[in-house]
Amino acid sequence: MTEDCNHCSLSNTCLPSAFDKSEVNKLERIVSSGKNHPRQQCIYHQGTTFQALYIVKSGALKTFITNSKSDENITGFYLPGDIVGLESISKRAYLSTAITITNTLLCKVNYQQLAELRKSTPSLSDWAINLFSQSLASGHDFFNCLSQQTAVARLATFLLVISKRTSRSDQYQANFHLSMSRQDIGNYLGLACETTSRAFTRLVEKKCIRKRNKEISIIDLTKLQQCSTLNTTETKRFV
Repeated sequence: MTEDCNHCSLSNTCLPSAFDKSEVNKLERIVSSGKNHPRQQCIYHQGTTFQALYIVKSGALKTFITNSKSDENITGFYLPGDIVGLESISKRAYLSTAITITNTLLCKVNYQQLAELRKSTPSLSDWAINLFSQSLASGHDFFNCLSQQTAVARLATFLLVISKRTSRSDQYQANFHLSMSRQDIGNYLGLACETTSRAFTRLVEKKCIRKRNKEISIIDLTKLQQCSTLNTTETKRFV
């Protein structure tokens, strides 16, 4: 362990306040914490035996599936606090391939040991369910991106999701960095790279956002929400 769970910057996300020291110590024994993975490193391959879950401590990953023609279809992006690999638990095999898209620190949780520990420590079971629920909610947010009909609406929704997830709260982050490439964003949203570029340009022209390379600033949150066709009655504050 390079850093204990109590002193991790994500401890408020990962650890319930009800955990006592002994319970944290039990959890730490099954977690390999803070291993650095360089950009473009494969964490696991589609079809290999499922052994562990991964919690993103810093950086970002993408997951993708490969079809019979060897085409890659991106299925998700994972940011700090997200759990990678949950969808593979029931199949006992990884359903996708996970690759880092920037230098990334990951905590590796041995799933078999976690399952055994949950039997003897009820609070750890509650912890696991809570983290799983958070991850599913994040997946639902990303699914909203694909439910939009136009390229501009899909991209606007995607940026709102990234903004909120970057803040790790119910509020939006006014300024944030896009770890993923424009090509990867287009792949995930089902858009050609050129179409994605035009959608970015349109949001800039509408004065919804300001874009400098991969740095995004939300200028008008209400306009961006309207472009996304999301519920504009939700929180409109920035952190």
